[in-house]
Amino acid sequence: MDHRSSSIKSESAWDPRAKIICVGAGRDGTVSLYHMIQDVFDRTGGRRVMHEYCAREFYQAFSEYQETRNNSYAEEIRQMVVECPSDCIVGNGYAAVLPFFREQWGPDTKLIHLRRRDRDACIASLVKNCEMFPLAYGYYSMSEQATIKRMAAFHFGEMTKDEWDRMPTVDKFGWYYDKTHAFIERYKELFAESVDIFTEDLSEDGTRRTIAQLASGDDGILPPRAHLNAQHFDVTALPEEHRDKAVWLIGQLNWELLLNDDAYAVEYFTNRFIAWAGYQIRDAKQLGRSRRPSPAATAETLARTRTLLIKATNEIDALYELNRERAATTSLALPRKS
Repeated sequence: MDHRSSSIKSESAWDPRAKIICVGAGRDGTVSLYHMIQDVFDRTGGRRVMHEYCAREFYQAFSEYQETRNNSYAEEIRQMVVECPSDCIVGNGYAAVLPFFREQWGPDTKLIHLRRRDRDACIASLVKNCEMFPLAYGYYSMSEQATIKRMAAFHFGEMTKDEWDRMPTVDKFGWYYDKTHAFIERYKELFAESVDIFTEDLSEDGTRRTIAQLASGDDGILPPRAHLNAQHFDVTALPEEHRDKAVWLIGQLNWELLLNDDAYAVEYFTNRFIAWAGYQIRDAKQLGRSRRPSPAATAETLARTRTLLIKATNEIDALYELNRERAATTSLALPRKS
């Protein structure tokens, strides 16, 4: 496994006050890592993780500073770091401003360098994301919606802006990928502890132990495996024991209804959960190669699900009342709550 957990540098006792910053280039597993760290935090004292805290604002302020050398933008960056309410942030946008985090968060700050090993795949995903959501890709997208600036080669005197503008989009993101990770490598010595994690290894036990150790001081508190924010679903990428369930679970999902009927997802997945639990209890042929949990594990799952549904029902009732109050101000008649 090409996962360099050995790059943890400090042998000192774990400090629960130390903040963690997790940095990547984007499209490299930051959402998954965010959920994994939050899971560890939830089980060890309830500290808070935030995904993409002010990422766009950091990009914008850094770009403005590089273009104008106006110190007000440096102060804006510094203030955003100071005002961060979380114990850990995960995302892109931080690579070029890491010294500000070390300056404001102190010498015990920890760094996770998240990188997708497959450079070409990361670049292709960034290009696709840029095409779909151009707002945060100023200097990369030709869309009029691309109004938030992002660091580019001309900010560092590596080429002129005209030369940059003539570059193919894929080459721009190649530069961006390399520059982002070069910054993180350059600044990692500023931090008390730093680890390198590859996106492709996020669900491996060794990586999960490293995340647990960094987040809690105990490498036995393993976060769940995660692969979130993917823009496609590839059943062949799943372990064999999960493929039959995945095909059964997603195969009949009506995406048109999912997007146009807000209640559809609740109905669909609730019915699927009940059916699958029944298959497991009866050891039905529909399980295929999927695992068969013990009666005790099934009982625990059913109890937890019931608790979640009761909580959700209470929250829905509160929303119904809130909406009723809103309707009263417009004299609209509402259907009765069933």
